[in-house]
Amino acid sequence: MASEPGLRIEQRPLSDRARSRFPALRDAPGTVFFDNAAGAQVPEEVLDAIREHLLRRNVQRGGRYDRSQAVEAMLGEARERVASFLNAQSPQETSFGLNSTSLIRMIAECTRPQLRAGDEVVVTELDHEANIGPWLRLEASGVKARFWKIRNPGARLETGDLEELLRSGRVRLVAMPLASNATGGVVDVAAASRLARKAGATTFVDAVHFAPHGRIDVQELGADFLAFSGYKIFGPHMGFLWGRLDALRELKPAREFFIPADPPYAFEAGTQTYEGIAGMLGAMRYLASLDAEGSLPRAMDRIRSDERGLSEALLTALADVRGLTILGESDPGRAEARVPTVSFAISGFDPARIVEHLASRGIQARDGHLYAPRLLEASGIDPKTGLARVSLCHYNTREEIEKLREALHALSSRNT
Repeated sequence: MASEPGLRIEQRPLSDRARSRFPALRDAPGTVFFDNAAGAQVPEEVLDAIREHLLRRNVQRGGRYDRSQAVEAMLGEARERVASFLNAQSPQETSFGLNSTSLIRMIAECTRPQLRAGDEVVVTELDHEANIGPWLRLEASGVKARFWKIRNPGARLETGDLEELLRSGRVRLVAMPLASNATGGVVDVAAASRLARKAGATTFVDAVHFAPHGRIDVQELGADFLAFSGYKIFGPHMGFLWGRLDALRELKPAREFFIPADPPYAFEAGTQTYEGIAGMLGAMRYLASLDAEGSLPRAMDRIRSDERGLSEALLTALADVRGLTILGESDPGRAEARVPTVSFAISGFDPARIVEHLASRGIQARDGHLYAPRLLEASGIDPKTGLARVSLCHYNTREEIEKLREALHALSSRNT
């Protein structure tokens, strides 16, 4: 039934029905898990899928017997689910790997033979170091790395600055994040990809931090390559690589004779972690179940919608703490431009002390350089000290945010 104009239909937050499906949350009442950017918790579907695989089909693929063929079928279904998660044109565009860091390194090294001395690659100050270091190492082959610098305040990337870098005519690749794991800010990858393509450059997107927070549509993004990690989206520790099929076929990864030359297998060195892939299939099933009709894209849209409210509540709560400053966008009214990840400092307190204080109150957070030392330096922050960070996802609640606010109030009041 369509709603009347101006009438808002209230929906129960996803956390109401999600939390009970996560044993680590369900079995630890009173504990607040705000370290999701480092790795999310897993639902029962993941545990069941891993257990079932190890008990029923812990064998190698490629055999002529039923259990081996069941492994092959599971791998095919998982690849199809990941392709659906990304709106890839074909499951052949998705490869499994150890983690995103190793997959980014592999693509960077595969790209090396295609580049000549004097060619340029663009990396950002906003990104996780895993999507910077591998491209900088291409400088050993005479490639020049150039930084797409952040703009302050807000620690944001402006597409106009990228356009200026592309004017050299020598840029062959642009590596960028879809969202920052330090600021939570979302990058306009679609606009950047259009500019890069117009300049004849390919694009590599680090989607690790955004992946648990909303729909990823690689067709809309217009990128050439993208990586994300399973353990950030409620699954086991593993990584995924997506690439346009024609772009993947241009690369020649190192492989032995028994590894097929065509994607996706050319990018999967040796035996994969089958139980991890089975668990990832369980995570995809869990995510799809958050939509009444089992639509994975709609489920991710619902997560994105729910988390806007969490971002607003989180920024509002932090604004109430004396001496607290946020890296990046701090306006609750601009929650659509971020995910609910916030890094902050409190005047007079070392970030480690802040996080230790939170831990004493049952709130699990993180501190340090957050694997983004270049961003911190560009923002005038010493990476050795770093910042405190809280990172939420759809199973977190406003009540937990209030508990965070009270804990930080108690700490900041010691400065009076």
